[in-house]
Amino acid sequence: MAATELVACEIVRGVDFGCVWHHHPEMEITLVKRGGTERWVGDSLTPLSPGDLVLLGSDLPHDFRNDRSAGRVSKNLEAIVVQFMPHILGPDSLLHPSMRGLRRLFQRARLGLEIRGATRRRAIRMLERIVRTKGLPRVILLLELLHDLSGSKELREIASPGFDAAIGATSSDRIGKVTAHIEANLSEPFFVSELAAKTGLSESAFSRLFKKCTSRTVPQYVNELRIARACRLLAETDQTVSQIAVECGYPNEAHFQRQFQRHQRRSPLTYRKAVRNQE
Repeated sequence: MAATELVACEIVRGVDFGCVWHHHPEMEITLVKRGGTERWVGDSLTPLSPGDLVLLGSDLPHDFRNDRSAGRVSKNLEAIVVQFMPHILGPDSLLHPSMRGLRRLFQRARLGLEIRGATRRRAIRMLERIVRTKGLPRVILLLELLHDLSGSKELREIASPGFDAAIGATSSDRIGKVTAHIEANLSEPFFVSELAAKTGLSESAFSRLFKKCTSRTVPQYVNELRIARACRLLAETDQTVSQIAVECGYPNEAHFQRQFQRHQRRSPLTYRKAVRNQE
């Protein structure tokens, strides 16, 4: 999009969305009014339907598609795409106490957020107004929309929690250090006793705090993070499945294949073909 506005807005029409699997520093709100077959956000592939509305965080890989295979393509695609930088109000604006709700919204958006219910209906009306404005009025409308979203309970994360390990790091300084250690050493084995020692807690106290902060046990968290990293490597590199299994810390390819199939309901190679739009 052209950078002539603080809030860029585009109406997409035609037989495709004009994009491929990509990411960018701008946050994005996309409303699919009609057409399209699926959206791929992080490690989540979801069929599209009219009214699909999402908020995507900075540098979250995504792709909206209109699959031409098997006669599924729609020739009457229409979508509204709005993009803006997270620091639209200034580089330190999100640090102000009054921005706590917006800061939390942007953190959640790192996994992508599907907007539902009455919130979605209000947001669609606001987007229709944003399309018709420019300059400061458009910025004001966007802020009103974001304020509404920040207080809504009708938002659902799209990508798996492991796709962005930084999400859990803000819950506790001790657990934040542990999740950072896990992310930096993902190819290595992890033992609860060793992780607990890094926090100065007993194994049982550490396990309770870890689950409170991440909503997962250590094995669940590590496995989700490994699968999420594997998804990115499958999408963005030409490494073999065996190489990816090793890099993501699995003892052998067979074990990796089983875990990946259980989490993604498809094999690693099928995932790679799909994300590269080769199915």
